[in-house]
Amino acid sequence: MKIIITGGTGLIGSALVASLAQDGNQVTILSRNPQSSSEALPAGVKIVQWDGRTANGWGHLVDGADAVVNLAGESIAGDSMSALIFKRWTPERKERLYR
Repeated sequence: MKIIITGGTGLIGSALVASLAQDGNQVTILSRNPQSSSEALPAGVKIVQWDGRTANGWGHLVDGADAVVNLAGESIAGDSMSALIFKRWTPERKERLYR
């Protein structure tokens, strides 16, 4: 399958990308900063620049895709795993995650 994933370098996305690639799927990650993310990608996974607001530079990839998975947004883990455990779930943070 041909799968496009936004948020594919995050906590959940990286696990999903690895699993899909291992199963032989053609995976493309859309990233706001592909230069800093491409080092730890599984073999055969492509990463493409996107801005999240337009289809410039990546819109053509949707043609023929079997699935598009959107995992982009506010990081649940924050800056680190310790932030996931110790950072307060304030009403403001919950609203950012919801949006």
